[in-house]
Amino acid sequence: VSGIDPKGRRIQRRRRGLETKKSAEKLEFELKRELGMIKDGAVPYTWSEWYQICIDRIKLVHRPSTVEQYKRQLGKWVNPEWNDIELADISKNKVYEMVFEHLPAKLTPWSRKTNLKLIRRIFQMAVEEGLIPRNPTTGIRVPIADVDQKVFTNSEVEIFLQKAKELNHRFYPVWVMALMTGMRSGELFALKWVDVDFDARIICVQRQWTRKNGFGPTKTQRSRVVPISDELLNFLKELKLKASDNEFVL
Repeated sequence: VSGIDPKGRRIQRRRRGLETKKSAEKLEFELKRELGMIKDGAVPYTWSEWYQICIDRIKLVHRPSTVEQYKRQLGKWVNPEWNDIELADISKNKVYEMVFEHLPAKLTPWSRKTNLKLIRRIFQMAVEEGLIPRNPTTGIRVPIADVDQKVFTNSEVEIFLQKAKELNHRFYPVWVMALMTGMRSGELFALKWVDVDFDARIICVQRQWTRKNGFGPTKTQRSRVVPISDELLNFLKELKLKASDNEFVL
């Protein structure tokens, strides 16, 4: 969409990745409105106005869970504080105050980092639109201490699976698959027998299931191949015999 600024210079707004004509027409209308505001020298956006525009755009290209994350995180603490403040008036100091003082003390560093990440993206979209000259979150970081990640030893894995098998635990097959493949729980839930190649001894991981989004692409948006070991091959053959006509492995 093309337009002109108050000084008569040509400006453009461009978006990619839209999958339907309806979403393209909606976005075209919004972009024309924005360019019209720029041409007429309209009142700058407040945080709440720009936030809502960003949410509408995020809905077009991201999963519902992503939209829900923005609404849940920013809507609870950030929006009430910045609601009527103009974007250009939100300085780096205001961002510091929001992340390190206004957010509840009970929040973990990871939660603060997530809020900062979402705030940064909202401002970056404004920078890309030419609404503000720079992103006020630039250079701000949330320090997070290193955490020792504890994992099972080989002997612990053997004991764990042995006891689960003895108890005939309903999650025994899931735990075996998780430990032998490294696949995420949502990927295991969505795994089908057509994804298992016994001859090539590989598993093609190309989808996952989540509570909010249902079936969809993997977390990284990419498919990958997992090799099948001798032990896993025997286990999968046993599962296949019990599967009957079920298309899902688990």
